[in-house]
Amino acid sequence: MSSFYEFIIYLTVYSFIGWICEVVYCSILSKRIVNRGFLAGPVCPVYGFGAILIIFLLEPAKSSIPVIFLAGLALTSILEYITGWMLEMFFSAKWWDYSNKRFNLNGRVCLKNSVLFGLMCVILVKVLHPAITNAVLLIPEIWVRVSGIALFAAYAIDMLFTVNTLVNLNERLKKLYEFTEDLKKNGELLEWFNERELFKSFEKLRLLAEEGRNELNLMFKEKFEALSQKRGSGHRLIKAFPNMKSIKYEEQLNHLKAMLRQLREKAGGKH
Repeated sequence: MSSFYEFIIYLTVYSFIGWICEVVYCSILSKRIVNRGFLAGPVCPVYGFGAILIIFLLEPAKSSIPVIFLAGLALTSILEYITGWMLEMFFSAKWWDYSNKRFNLNGRVCLKNSVLFGLMCVILVKVLHPAITNAVLLIPEIWVRVSGIALFAAYAIDMLFTVNTLVNLNERLKKLYEFTEDLKKNGELLEWFNERELFKSFEKLRLLAEEGRNELNLMFKEKFEALSQKRGSGHRLIKAFPNMKSIKYEEQLNHLKAMLRQLREKAGGKH
């Protein structure tokens, strides 16, 4: 890893391998294909940075499997914890939650995953990295530079689009929250509204609007649909992280999740 361009190539390779592991694992649990990734592209950068960190720090101890396992377990757990904390601070959301797992720490890390990461570190240091290093050394220098620049540009563009999507999602949740707060003020006048069951309230409203000619119900229905069904405002991230929790707008996020489930069911699972 003698240059910035090689660093980007290694980062991409390990991010892609991490993405494959996440997709396979989460798809098996969900029993459907899940594009598991913070970015839109087929990469999980936290795996890439984690792999490079492990390779760099454990170079002196790469001959000892127990040291690789234990140090890898500790380092990847610290990285996962810090990453989870930073995402919560910057985007007001918990992207994963291990609170229901045994031996977890604030829901951000758990012993089971840490052990798996430790085993993956052994495979990384003893098998993957030597093979990938040999492959990268075969690439002509000019193509290393071109590939590094192209991959860096792709990362930057993907990150910008993802951050924009997150900002739009938070804005959407905020507007839905403000709308439901307005409804609470008139809750006694709205027989269909229940602040604790937002999705069921919307279903009742939809039926009432379809059955009658009440202009107020029609107006509320159109507003609800505009806020709930807008495409491109975080749907991919919600599907990629089904256990994501909003720190500020939990009920509103649960409503959007329910709407997405309904859309998938209506479309026969295509979405």
